[in-house]
Amino acid sequence: MHSENKEAKTFEIFLIGDTGNVHRHGADPVLETLSSHFKKEQDSAVIFLGDNVYPRGLPPEGNILRKDAENGLLAHKNALKDYHGKIFFISGNHDWNKGRPDGYDYVIRQEHYLEKLFSEKVMFPENGCPGPTEININPSLTLILINTQWWLQPGFRPIGKDCGCGVETEEDFFNQLTTILENNYGKKILIVGHAPVYSYAIHGGRYKLKHHLFPFTIYHKKAYVPLPLIGSLLPIYRKYFGAKEDIAHPRYRHLRRRLIDIFKSHPGIIYASGHEHNLQHIAKDESHYIVSGAGSKLKYVLRSGKNLKFGIKEKGFFKLRFEADGKLNLSAWVIDQHAKMGKMVYECLLV
Repeated sequence: MHSENKEAKTFEIFLIGDTGNVHRHGADPVLETLSSHFKKEQDSAVIFLGDNVYPRGLPPEGNILRKDAENGLLAHKNALKDYHGKIFFISGNHDWNKGRPDGYDYVIRQEHYLEKLFSEKVMFPENGCPGPTEININPSLTLILINTQWWLQPGFRPIGKDCGCGVETEEDFFNQLTTILENNYGKKILIVGHAPVYSYAIHGGRYKLKHHLFPFTIYHKKAYVPLPLIGSLLPIYRKYFGAKEDIAHPRYRHLRRRLIDIFKSHPGIIYASGHEHNLQHIAKDESHYIVSGAGSKLKYVLRSGKNLKFGIKEKGFFKLRFEADGKLNLSAWVIDQHAKMGKMVYECLLV
């Protein structure tokens, strides 16, 4: 357990994911907007929600993609050079070599590179393990980091003490998560993982008519190759059966179902993720689900839905403000060329 206890006071957490395509050379508008929110006198943390390097994580030295990947991570470091708060990275499918069987080597390589870059451990859970990693921010706030890609990854996946992991089996993971929640009863709890539990976008099986007529636009916005009728097979398959990065995929469904069951027994949880390239706030069963994957790429999201409180296709991030009096405020910020701090497009009092 990592502990950062201190007297409870106002604490801000910035949630930004899928930043792997930020500008390698020169200022990046999203990271510039993010850094403009940092205040030296304000206790805070920045959490990068996975897919920190596109397209395939951090390759070995000598690989044609290595230098570009390093420059992407250096851009993160440069944006945080004057930051005095806590920094956390979690991994996504692209960090695991886009989910290829040798992805473990890629995520470990990135973990070690970031540790050298920041002169401290910043990537969690450590060693590519599934987690859960508990960090007590202050007496009223606990952060739990989990590695959702571990559940979806083919090839080698570390587990057990021999691999430096705190859980011995998949069931042990869920038992430990439940224990952490029970031990922190009465506190604000933020759980972060790359993959969403709920989503009103593509990985959640939400498609538009154009995806049925031009199915390749799912992968590239300009791929307007008309395939009427037969083109519907791709979105239908991904909605009901799922690629391995989709909610419908059997392994993803298993993880999601178990997390939902646990969260229902511990109402009031906030779960934050990336993966979808947009911003979403979903409220269900007395808990809140934040999708903040608009750090460098964009994909469509529905603007309304049964439990969808907010959805927008704009580059930006969410900010959680935990007030000393117990109130909790959520706001969404997008880049705005006329405003250094960007534009607040959504605000909601969660508690």
